[in-house]
Amino acid sequence: MTAILTRSPEREHFDEDDWAPDDTGPTLDDVVSRAWEVLRCELPAACPVCGGELIPRVSAGAGVVGGRCQSCGSTLS
Repeated sequence: MTAILTRSPEREHFDEDDWAPDDTGPTLDDVVSRAWEVLRCELPAACPVCGGELIPRVSAGAGVVGGRCQSCGSTLS
């Protein structure tokens, strides 16, 4: 995953007191759990890294053992 950090020209530094969590979106656990739920149905899921398409990887004896993103190459196993 790639992240770009930028500085706002009007802000010199970051104060921990100014930080507040954003509770409006899904957590990382929510996103990964949802991807697993969809992959277990042997359907493509949304990639937690880039939003691309995770293709399920199926094992002969174990069923779905993970997924691989067609866009960024990330794997979920």
